[in-house]
Amino acid sequence: MIDDHMTEWFGLPVEDYQPGAEYGTKIHRLGYSYDDESFTPEVLNEYLADPLASSIKGIVLGMPGESGESFTEIINLLVAHAPKLTSLRGIFLGDILQEENEMSWIEQGDVGLLLAAFPDLEELRVRGGSSLELTPCANSGLSRLIIETGGMRAEVLKQVAQCSFPNLEHLELWLGTDEYGWTGTLADVLPLLEPGLFPRLVSLGLRNSEIANEIAEAIADTPILDQLEALDLSGGTLTDEGAEFLIASGKVRGLSRLNLFRNFLTDATVQRLNSLGPKVDAGGQEEPDVYDGTPHYYVAVGE
Repeated sequence: MIDDHMTEWFGLPVEDYQPGAEYGTKIHRLGYSYDDESFTPEVLNEYLADPLASSIKGIVLGMPGESGESFTEIINLLVAHAPKLTSLRGIFLGDILQEENEMSWIEQGDVGLLLAAFPDLEELRVRGGSSLELTPCANSGLSRLIIETGGMRAEVLKQVAQCSFPNLEHLELWLGTDEYGWTGTLADVLPLLEPGLFPRLVSLGLRNSEIANEIAEAIADTPILDQLEALDLSGGTLTDEGAEFLIASGKVRGLSRLNLFRNFLTDATVQRLNSLGPKVDAGGQEEPDVYDGTPHYYVAVGE
């Protein structure tokens, strides 16, 4: 599910930063790589200190260092330069592929500091759940929040639910598996399904989840579906059992899009889902691993 680095954002190409590169016409990706080991936080500090940094629309950060460094110093640098970054609309912390670093090894920090420092930020994307925090905050500019993990702590879900994002339209959370950091239960997800929590929300993704069947049952007839256009339960362990609740739901039929890509659905169930009404993506279904006659299901991205 994570095959390539970001190549376009906010209508601009995303390219690896090179000293002397133009600001404003491209979005730069900065980070340590095994092909180019020159990146350090000092490089980012110089990049942000340039007077032309006021034209930066988005910034994409790859690995913060060679061996498991946290994003905390990078977050602090972005916050320190916030008054000068007047055009910044998007931050992506962790544009990192598996061959560079496993998802579960990415050390994050408190991304709530970014949302507090950049009230006009439109999109925050975060990859990696280790040490991740989102100190509850208010941000009236944010329209898209994406947090990708192989295992999300229940505390992070609670922190998201405690935030005030009145203009949030797209919320996407990769919940993951307890083998790689998931500590929640359905009870931790339910507060996010309360209508009015994010009044402009139209697209909700609860992806990559080992409790996909429970989520499908809980969400199938919740009032939040009345405000949604798109529901994304892709990459998890949804089986025919959980899909039955979606099929039986009149509210699901009112959606425009239903993403169930890469779960564990049979062809017969996929055919029934395709006749519901929404545009359904149910490709890439997997078969469970069977040990001693017992099927075992797994999320798309764990480690």
